[in-house]
Amino acid sequence: MTDSDIYWTFISASKYGGAFYQRLADAGLAADTQNKRRILNEFHELIEHYGPSKGLHQLLRNPK
Repeated sequence: MTDSDIYWTFISASKYGGAFYQRLADAGLAADTQNKRRILNEFHELIEHYGPSKGLHQLLRNPK
């Protein structure tokens, strides 16, 4: 994933996730590059539910 994909994945999870994923995404937004990758490597669900191929991600990234 690109840096932009990662950013929008965290934004999507922060906006639409449950309390745990919202806070995890907020931590990802505040993290440096290495720690962003660590979060995504440990919590695959962030990508599975809020990643670039998902509708919520695309809706936030490309509003109409």
